[in-house]
Amino acid sequence: MKPGSRHLAIPAAVSAIVLSLTTFSASTGAVTNRSGHASHAVSHSATSKIKTGWIYDGSIADKGYDEEWYNGQVYLQKTLGITSTMSQNTPYTSQWTSTALGMMGQGAKMVVDPGEGGTLFYAACKKYPNVACVEANGTLPFPSNSTAVYSENWQASYLEGMAAGMMTKTGIIGFLEAFANTPAPVMETLNALVLGCQATHPGCRAIATVVNSWYNPPVETEDLNALVNAHADILATTQNDPSAVTVAEKRGVKAIAMWGNPVSSGRTAFITATDVNYGPTLKEIAQTVIKGTYKGGKIDLFGFGHGLSLAPWGPTVPAAVRAKVTAAENQMKKGHNFFCGPMYDNTGALKLKKGQCLSTLQAYDKWNWYVKGVSVSK
Repeated sequence: MKPGSRHLAIPAAVSAIVLSLTTFSASTGAVTNRSGHASHAVSHSATSKIKTGWIYDGSIADKGYDEEWYNGQVYLQKTLGITSTMSQNTPYTSQWTSTALGMMGQGAKMVVDPGEGGTLFYAACKKYPNVACVEANGTLPFPSNSTAVYSENWQASYLEGMAAGMMTKTGIIGFLEAFANTPAPVMETLNALVLGCQATHPGCRAIATVVNSWYNPPVETEDLNALVNAHADILATTQNDPSAVTVAEKRGVKAIAMWGNPVSSGRTAFITATDVNYGPTLKEIAQTVIKGTYKGGKIDLFGFGHGLSLAPWGPTVPAAVRAKVTAAENQMKKGHNFFCGPMYDNTGALKLKKGQCLSTLQAYDKWNWYVKGVSVSK
């Protein structure tokens, strides 16, 4: 996951909750996304299965982010009979581009980039316009054959924050940021977590430390211990792995994981996690590739009921906490927006007036400021 590759210049005025961002224009017959960029069909002869390539920046055994994407890869293999090749621990250099080119040159009709190579990935996509390029998140302008896939993880983070607020004693969340000033998923995750915590524990705040890596367990462990020493009794991260849960278990505090269901890393410490199932969305895309109707140039967001969920509760989470969070989750599923003003940033400036709410795409791409209660150390 390349720093800075997660930002998409989508107009902030769009307020609809989006599951698929393609719309059809009867007057022109063109398929466009909500950013106004045209989508173009990629034609292939329909076959029962296709060759695919997968590019990971880390290991599929990270017990987190890459493993969740790998589960999607396996899901496609089982349900659609696709064949796949993959590259793990791929460096963000020209090797990223050459890896993608190699897969495409060997017949891959769909190349998936969970590691978010950004322009390194797009360089290959542009040379093979008949290959479907699928990226986790992405940066506009996309090549016309590219699609970005992302979950509305801030919804889950808000609910996790509510649970944290009911379980914290110090009112302090210790948070690891993979990179500073990165809206998706770092700032939105942290902001939503703090807002949820403040909803159930007024005065809740977060102290955050920047790791400058998505996966570095030794550094993460050191920083997490320092956060506990600073009186944080809830740990959370945007890291690919469950280090927060492991450290929390050893230190006698609680933790929220970013990816998967790492309860085995600390049964006493574990509260819950953001669990993302990429399988259904990836399957829909792969089916269009197989049929020859794939259209790129768009971004696909999915929320609760479409691949996003909370992991099962940890065994020490009280029933009252589960019930309150579940009630809020049901409100979200009915369309209630919890991200409304008045909302202030961490300098005290008013960012959203009373009655104003963040749209789905604003939360995804434009939430580039920290909410009140967040302090960040570099």
